[in-house]
Amino acid sequence: MKAIVIGATGLVGNLILKELISDNDFSEVRIFVRKPTGMINPKLKEIVTPMTDINILSSEIQGDVLFNALGTTIKKAGSQEEQQRIDRDLPIAFAKIASENGVKIMLNVSSLGANLNGGFYLKTKAEMENGTGKFFPESVFHFRPGFLVGNRKEFRLVEKIASGVMKVIDPILTGSSKKYKSMPADKLAKAMISLSKNPTGKPSVLQFSEIMKCI
Repeated sequence: MKAIVIGATGLVGNLILKELISDNDFSEVRIFVRKPTGMINPKLKEIVTPMTDINILSSEIQGDVLFNALGTTIKKAGSQEEQQRIDRDLPIAFAKIASENGVKIMLNVSSLGANLNGGFYLKTKAEMENGTGKFFPESVFHFRPGFLVGNRKEFRLVEKIASGVMKVIDPILTGSSKKYKSMPADKLAKAMISLSKNPTGKPSVLQFSEIMKCI
């Protein structure tokens, strides 16, 4: 199999990349990044791009499966418009070209609570899901984890505090509340790759329990 990864330098995307590189079922991994990662591997094909005009990248968006781990914060993006461009518009643009180029399946890192009637962030994620789904109507999977736990490159005080809170809360989240459990980023990455190999019978929207069953 040949994989395409967008968002490969983020928390989940970087873990997806590392898993794919070590997975014998994948012979090639193409990543689209704004800056060189410095990573060297015979499987890896790194396309450095400012991510402004995705159409000019059409000939490079080739493979069997597209992993979307793009996502940012309003603080990093600088505006709601830029956050929407990264979280919603870029994945949809990649989905369109990938489907036209014969890519068979797309897997998105979305968010718990994604909803067209939700607040700005949750609405943006829901619009991303709907937009990518138009190009992969029967072969798109939206992973909606709760709070993601992992080692980010940048320090986020609020997330450190939230992580401590979730350690206390997680054990009491059962039944219908289980979807709110924190999700280890490495498990999310493993689940996405596992599902990409065997998507038959899996729901198009996956929350905590469904994600964990994929591993």
